Amino acid sequence: GDLGVEVVGVSGDAVKTLELFKKENNLGFTLLADEKGEVAKAFGVPVKAGGKVKHKDEEFTRGVSASRWTFVIGKDGKIAYKNTKVNAAGDGKAILEVLSKLK
Repeated sequence: GDLGVEVVGVSGDAVKTLELFKKENNLGFTLLADEKGEVAKAFGVPVKAGGKVKHKDEEFTRGVSASRWTFVIGKDGKIAYKNTKVNAAGDGKAILEVLSKLK
């Protein structure tokens, strides 16, 4: 069912790279390009230099490499949850637990 949440991924990759990633992984949420790391820095996420990233037969340019952190922002605009040691496979379950407590 619809939990009334909006999921957004933020990455240091370029828009073109994110479009391909979203299509390849059949993602049903918004991906934002943060090539200068401004959004990451605003949230305190560590940012390193980007560079060339090879995927299959293509090479992409990454503006910055940001650490994978997860935030849940409440309807009041405040950070309700922050995870700085994200396990991508289990992240969804952890977020659902947080959301169930916010209601």
